Amino acid sequence: MDFNFFLPTRVISGAGCVRKGGAVFSALGRRCLIITGRHSAKLSGALDDCTAALTEQGVTYEVFDGISPNPLLSSCEEAGRRAQAFGADFLIGIGGGSPLDATKAAAFFATGLVHGTELYGKLPDCALPFVLIGTTAGTGSEVTPYSVLTVDETGRKKSFCDHTGHRTFAVCAFADPHYTEALPYGITISTALDALCHAIEGYFSSKATDLSDLFAARAVSLLVDALRAVHKRPNDGDIPYAVRERLLYGSLYAGVTISTTGTGFCHPLGYFLSEEHQIPHGQACAVYLRAFLREAKAHCFEKYAHLFASLGYGGSSVSALIGELLDAPLPHLTDEQLREVAHRCAPTANFATSPGVFTEEKAYTLLKEVFPA
Repeated sequence: MDFNFFLPTRVISGAGCVRKGGAVFSALGRRCLIITGRHSAKLSGALDDCTAALTEQGVTYEVFDGISPNPLLSSCEEAGRRAQAFGADFLIGIGGGSPLDATKAAAFFATGLVHGTELYGKLPDCALPFVLIGTTAGTGSEVTPYSVLTVDETGRKKSFCDHTGHRTFAVCAFADPHYTEALPYGITISTALDALCHAIEGYFSSKATDLSDLFAARAVSLLVDALRAVHKRPNDGDIPYAVRERLLYGSLYAGVTISTTGTGFCHPLGYFLSEEHQIPHGQACAVYLRAFLREAKAHCFEKYAHLFASLGYGGSSVSALIGELLDAPLPHLTDEQLREVAHRCAPTANFATSPGVFTEEKAYTLLKEVFPA
């Protein structure tokens, strides 16, 4: 058995949790930069709740809303410079995975000790503390140490993480399901598929522990149940609060899972679909999830059987559900392009920790199976 576990983030959840938990902010300082995208923080109500809580706590704030989907490294550095100029004591990230991941990077850029791609080298010994408030139910970034950013010069996604400490973990994460109610149906499905990828990839990772398995199994249970319910309600605004709640907490369970395990081959193979073909991240990763389950059944059969026996349904029914929910049009790729993607992804640790140990040749074979010629 393996009981190793580390999660320094405090999670405060439930309706109205930001206003109720505002004392967290004043404990971190008197000046704060809020980092968001253009719309979701405002539309969800999270930004208004946050600024009201900051005002109640006597914290002065500014808002930086320059974070776009698949955030650029340069945008994160710009946010860090803004925080430094403002004299911020701490940061708050509000939104989906993009603003949350950007906040983790801005925390280091705000020190003025790191610039550009230096973020992927030796990190400085200090960073601003930060709080995260999620408005989607998918990335789990609120409770992970990972930040996936797009490098300006290459247009490729690349992740960074503080592997020696806890500086890329949020001090606190707020989880209010109400903030996800404004999400349209398509984004609800895509972000939930991302969370399901996290849970399944983490459960079958060679780095999994007894505790991460508990979180992963709970995540799969919540997410599959909620996705089935959402699939029956394909109209925006027609998803009950109880389903939104299961999606959000399922996402957090899955986030806790990958904080221990990392992800499997679905994620690196999905990046190019977002980078080059504008397919939403969750859909891009889930393109490979049925194949991942197939590999898990072949190489981790006892664990595979145990998971689905405990859940009360078969892995085949989950694969069928995934297939019904995938709706992104896949690009036509040449054999040369398929080989290039397989070669680019092969060095990642995500391959090594996947069931059976994924290889470049296996990736190429899978890509040929998935993409039309």
